[in-house]
Amino acid sequence: MLCGMTDRFAFRTLRLSGRAPSPLALGLYQQLFGARGEGDLERDMQDWSRHRISPWTLSHAGNDIGVGGFRLGFGDDGLEVLFHFLPDMWGQGLASEFLLAALDHARGPLNAQRFFGHVSEGSVSSQRVMEKAGFRVEDRQADGQLLMRLA
Repeated sequence: MLCGMTDRFAFRTLRLSGRAPSPLALGLYQQLFGARGEGDLERDMQDWSRHRISPWTLSHAGNDIGVGGFRLGFGDDGLEVLFHFLPDMWGQGLASEFLLAALDHARGPLNAQRFFGHVSEGSVSSQRVMEKAGFRVEDRQADGQLLMRLA
């Protein structure tokens, strides 16, 4: 079930809930992104306040376990989709559950039709999650990232 943007949880699946980024998520961002966590969180909070589009803080069983959602693709066509989960959560199907529900959400309330994402070339699991959702590799970038676009 997906909730409206005015609810405490702006996004919800069977096992995940997502809320707007806030300073309360700093510890999670630091765990996920290391030294760049504080800057990433600040950017996400600014994007949320300006556009109401940015990655959500994702919770499972009452614990913050990841970050996932969308960014406006200013240089690319469509919304950029991204997801990052704490390593303890890998292999439980949460990324697939998140991605499919997030795409449905974006097609509904956000009225988006085009999506892309970046995946590290060595991240086979993330690439597989994207491929199962219909994404295909469009470009191999010099920094080792794969540009994937929803076919």
